[in-house]
Amino acid sequence: MATTRDAVAYLIANYPHKDELSKARVTKMVYLADWKAALDHGHQLTPINWRFHHFGPYVDDVHQMALDDPAFKVRSEINMYGKRKERIELVVPQATSVTLNDWEKRILDHVISNTKTLNWDGFIKLVYSTYPILSGERGAQLNLLASAKAYRELNATLQE
Repeated sequence: MATTRDAVAYLIANYPHKDELSKARVTKMVYLADWKAALDHGHQLTPINWRFHHFGPYVDDVHQMALDDPAFKVRSEINMYGKRKERIELVVPQATSVTLNDWEKRILDHVISNTKTLNWDGFIKLVYSTYPILSGERGAQLNLLASAKAYRELNATLQE
């Protein structure tokens, strides 16, 4: 299992639009990676215990890790709507070591590939359209492994 740090560092180092890497977007990208890993490999990529917070998946783990790890910087900025946002970046991208195996990198590359062309609205629609969110309950913990199993069973039933 990848550490949250390694997953976030890989995403930030390889995502082409650094100005879009708000704490919300990075956190939800890690969620998408965990969801994809649960579907494809039967376990999450990271050890995060996800919650259905207000409208979608959110935890403070990603943001807190970035605040605590000297390899990351959390920069406070104003977005195009005049609202404050916090952007996560690597202090020295080339010097940040990441330990991931090939399948973990493929999952993260998949997330990058499928989100890099999406503006915030498109991105958030993708996140909110995932089965754990569509079938989950606000305020509850998201069990991605149980959701992946239910999703596969539902798809098998629909294909009969």
